[in-house]
Amino acid sequence: MVLHSALFRVNMAASIVSQTVARGLRGASANHLFLDKFKCARVSSRRWLNLQEYQSKKLMQESGVTVQRFYVADNAPDALQAAKRLGAKEIVLKAQILAGGRGKGVFDSGLKGGVHLTKDPSVVGELAKKMLGYSLTTKQTPKEGVKVKTVMVAEALDITRETYFAILMDRACNGPVMVGSPQGGMDIEEVADKTPELIFKEVIDIFEGVRDDQALRMAANLGFKGPLERQAADQIKRLYDLFLKVDATQVEVNPLGETPEGQVVCFDAKINFDDNAEFRQKAVFAMDDMSESDPTEMEAAKWDLKYIGLDGNIACFVNGAGLAMATCDIIDLHGGKPANFLDLGGGVKEKQVYEAFKLLTADPKVEAILVNIFGGIVNCAIIANGITKACRELELKVPLVVRLEGQHYCFWDTTRPVTIRSFPGTNARMNIPTGVSYM
Repeated sequence: MVLHSALFRVNMAASIVSQTVARGLRGASANHLFLDKFKCARVSSRRWLNLQEYQSKKLMQESGVTVQRFYVADNAPDALQAAKRLGAKEIVLKAQILAGGRGKGVFDSGLKGGVHLTKDPSVVGELAKKMLGYSLTTKQTPKEGVKVKTVMVAEALDITRETYFAILMDRACNGPVMVGSPQGGMDIEEVADKTPELIFKEVIDIFEGVRDDQALRMAANLGFKGPLERQAADQIKRLYDLFLKVDATQVEVNPLGETPEGQVVCFDAKINFDDNAEFRQKAVFAMDDMSESDPTEMEAAKWDLKYIGLDGNIACFVNGAGLAMATCDIIDLHGGKPANFLDLGGGVKEKQVYEAFKLLTADPKVEAILVNIFGGIVNCAIIANGITKACRELELKVPLVVRLEGQHYCFWDTTRPVTIRSFPGTNARMNIPTGVSYM
């Protein structure tokens, strides 16, 4: 069986973890950017806090950053009134979901596009009727789409020129760094790859903040000229103030543009937050829209489990992100397909083990479970007791292969007559289920 060949090669995990991590980072180019030539690396961690576009713009507005005038509505009459209040020459109506590609998406109401431009405020109500309460499907949503509950009604501004600007925390630079390019409105990864000379960076002294000369130099590198250079520098400093105020790990503006009227405007923004700062950012984290999150991932997060659903049939139950990635790779190497990524982390308790098994067994795609635990900071006896409790109470109906090694370790294979073997030097004490022989 695939699991058997995979299991006995788990000791390969340590040697390939670094390759696995590197490959994982390369495969997530939308979230990771390495600017080796500039001795600066951006690695954005998983974004646990997800804000809608209007929420990010509200935070920017509160920090004095220039954004389009906008209103938010959750029903068609309010959307119509918002359009009239704006009094703009042109209006943009945007469906608010946590997914990209909205402009090319399709609603199950038949409406095409989650972003619409109009010069007639009276049509906004009709458009909003076909958006609100309907599911929008884009290249980044599930097949069934995501139900739209809110729309943003904003002033549409012409853009003469688009630039890219970001502030992010960077280990290589030992603190925050500004990254900018005069080539905005496109993937910055593509710019860095094809025209690296158009990527500019400024390392920020965390104690001193953004100096005037740094802000002006970045504005000039972005191509702003005359009065716009000073205006762009001011926006850069305000964005840094926001970066600090909300404990962000990244504030990315793409595009940071200029209008024909001579105004520097942040047309779109993505903000990543430091989740460890939640205790002092209560108001920001209270804005998190959990309605679009995967229910299983949300349940896992309640128990401090790192879970990501995949499309295979072999469930993985592992401690440590590197070992979890390596385990998924090993399963794939031998012809299997992992059903999930699950990292128990350190300091795990029996209850978490039990809840993890509940999550895995609730997935109808799962046909087998592979447990691969290295007992470094994890006590294998706790894992074993949690598993036996789960086996008793959840009436496990799929094959289970368990490998615990390290501080307390054993080998347990229920694809055959169930046995548990305790190796010399261990002191694991486990409550063995009825019918399980102990060796």
